[in-house]
Amino acid sequence: MEKEHSERYDIAIVGSGPAGLMAAVFASRQGTKVVVFNSTEQISNLALAHSIGNHPGEIKIAGVELLQKMQEQAENMKVNVLYERVVSIEKADSDFLIKTSSNKEYTSHAVILATGQMNRRAGVLGEDKFSGKGVSYCALCDGPLYKGKRVVVVGGGDSAVTSAIALKEMGVGEISILHRRSDFRAEKANLKRLEDLGIRKIKDSVIEEIIGDKFVKGIRIKNLNTEQVTEIQTDAVFIEIGYVPTTEIAKTLEISLDKEGFIKVNSRRATNVPGIYAAGDVTNSQYKILVSAYADGAMAAINAADYVSKLKGQKFTPKIYHE
Repeated sequence: MEKEHSERYDIAIVGSGPAGLMAAVFASRQGTKVVVFNSTEQISNLALAHSIGNHPGEIKIAGVELLQKMQEQAENMKVNVLYERVVSIEKADSDFLIKTSSNKEYTSHAVILATGQMNRRAGVLGEDKFSGKGVSYCALCDGPLYKGKRVVVVGGGDSAVTSAIALKEMGVGEISILHRRSDFRAEKANLKRLEDLGIRKIKDSVIEEIIGDKFVKGIRIKNLNTEQVTEIQTDAVFIEIGYVPTTEIAKTLEISLDKEGFIKVNSRRATNVPGIYAAGDVTNSQYKILVSAYADGAMAAINAADYVSKLKGQKFTPKIYHE
């Protein structure tokens, strides 16, 4: 099959989460020609959020609804959103050659990586065998399948606690949350909600094995204090133990990563590779929160636009507010 060649862009944004879409809005505002690559193979973690309570101006909003609004805003500003997965980016003279899973090629003067994070796997016996058969990494996606049934959520941070809360609100029956430590790291408000809903907490314990036949039937857990192994019957296991950055493309470009694998950026959100910027959860920013993603995206876009202007020999004046 012959490759299809498409048009040239000033700025290409890989990722359509909050950082990527905010970058698109601000890049367009600078007068640049912008494309966003929205891969359906990696859904933004924001889309999986059952309810968001820390978004400015919104008491409560679903993550998928918020992303839809942001994409509509970007498209209204003439940003081209393509539902294609970027498989590689290569340096080509002063530009970057972008190849996608649709066998198409694009070029851009600058690139903003906003590829986010993916769920961390537990690495226990039975996890791979029962993936999609009772083992899930998305409570919002799969929770409705377990109404009135028993589930176990694994993890002790906000992602685990909010997933347990969301499952209860969906009508899931008996819910337990399993954590390897005695203290949960989630926000106090979320922990109070957990208590109010009567969700069972199993502390100081880890999964030894996920068991079943065609589908999950239970788990074997070990208490880290007593080393006692017990079996719990459950219809599903929701694994919420954190995330790992999505940096496969960054690695091929020899972009510098920190010891945890996140992309290193400076105050301009620039990487060590000229013309490539990064924003949001994939970077080594201290806080992985929504408003930080917005700020990252905006700064990456403005500085990428500055870079493009210099390539074209043009004067750059940042446009921050509507005129």
